[in-house]
Amino acid sequence: MDGLIEELRTRVTENPDVSIVNEKVWKLPVVLYDVGFSRVKRLKMDILMKMLLLAFQEADVRRAATLSDMLFVEELFISDLIDKMQRTGLIGLEKSGYKLTAKGYDYLGKGIFDEEMDGDKTMISYSAAHDVYRLAEDDAHAEAEDALPLYRYPVKNSLNKDRIQQLLAKELSDRGAESFQTIVSGITGCVEHDTVYIPCIEFQLYDQKQDIFYARVWNGMTENWDETLEKQIEARELMKWRKAIEEKKAALI
Repeated sequence: MDGLIEELRTRVTENPDVSIVNEKVWKLPVVLYDVGFSRVKRLKMDILMKMLLLAFQEADVRRAATLSDMLFVEELFISDLIDKMQRTGLIGLEKSGYKLTAKGYDYLGKGIFDEEMDGDKTMISYSAAHDVYRLAEDDAHAEAEDALPLYRYPVKNSLNKDRIQQLLAKELSDRGAESFQTIVSGITGCVEHDTVYIPCIEFQLYDQKQDIFYARVWNGMTENWDETLEKQIEARELMKWRKAIEEKKAALI
């Protein structure tokens, strides 16, 4: 890390008007979660399913045999398809016969059908300081040393499963062939796994020409400057930095 600190120190002082007032190294906690999720394969609705849904929409049908006779399709095949549509919530059995649900009307109009797939698991990381969820396997970083102090402005937030599902739907949904798409449909489990600590390098800087103080923070997880952490520190400490410099100047007079 010493080599990285030296490199960053050179970068932040490329401008001759900028000097380093103080520098620190600390660790940022990031929580890891084991997340289970369900998936569906979204397909274009085939002709037979459309015909069945249209039949249930227009007529009172209670028996697969009736549709088998109407459509000249094997009764067992019709029964299996009816069972599948009931399981997926496209139809429900009422006194008068099978009827389309709101979902059934919606999917018929769009010409799509969701087929359940086996669930899956992944690891999610959450930084409370950023209020950001990420796929943990995308993070290539070294953990901070135990001796490093914790980030001095800790944040506590509640786990948000809706946001985790949105992340997985964005990152793990997959458009396969033109006729189907794999979609993350829900969260089936979320268990806290561990907390890792990310090294961060902080520079407190003064631009003499502009007479301003500001912070630069290198985030070891993203391997880049972290504007969120910089703003959090500046909001709490800029006045203190200026006061300390003014006191030093006064002591020299």
